[in-house]
Amino acid sequence: MEPLHTAICENDPSDQKKLLAILQKSDIPVEASVYCCGEDFLRDYRKGWFDLVFMDIYMDKISGVDVVARLREMGERVPVAFVTTSTEHALMGYRLDVLKYIEKPLKERVVLELLQFARLKKETTPRLLLKKNGRELSLSFERIIYVEQKGHTLYLYLTGKETVQVKERLEAIEPQFADQPFFRCHKSYLVNLSYVEELDRELMMFVMKEEHNVYVRRESMSKARKAFEAYLFAASRRPRNE
Repeated sequence: MEPLHTAICENDPSDQKKLLAILQKSDIPVEASVYCCGEDFLRDYRKGWFDLVFMDIYMDKISGVDVVARLREMGERVPVAFVTTSTEHALMGYRLDVLKYIEKPLKERVVLELLQFARLKKETTPRLLLKKNGRELSLSFERIIYVEQKGHTLYLYLTGKETVQVKERLEAIEPQFADQPFFRCHKSYLVNLSYVEELDRELMMFVMKEEHNVYVRRESMSKARKAFEAYLFAASRRPRNE
């Protein structure tokens, strides 16, 4: 079973240790990244990487509420649980689509139930299935910025400046992207429209987040524009809890 990737954003060392101890008791494999402040968490955040975030509300400089607000402004829908001594931010938590409030002192049962929810969500999240060196590889579509074909090798550029290489043809895996927000803009490129910042018609390329540029063949420029506009329109109408 692939482990759950969790983040603990908590400035109290004692509460950090308590939460880590509970996670270690779970039957579900868990990998935890610990942050002492919201700034470090936001700096390290990678789209589609974390399956669950435990966020302390009361921290120095930037509060947990402000951290989650920034995530939602970026369009991130990662499940978040507020860890707090007070529920006075309950209304804001609802607006930010926070999964649950966990009041201190932490209750083991509540934390383990959240892990079960995160595992179920992870198992039902659409993923790209590949084979690498004879072994199955599963990648969340949300983490794929774009795919490039070079010779007989596919390069999958992921969030967090990670790249995966597999011996495969783009045509062979393209059907798996049918219901995802991807566009075939070139014979060698398949791009995730959710990472596009703009379509540069003069340079004929998609300008992407995380400092990527993806070329668009001249014959596909009109289709690329329509596909990007359709994605933006659909995204603007998407319910916030999707």
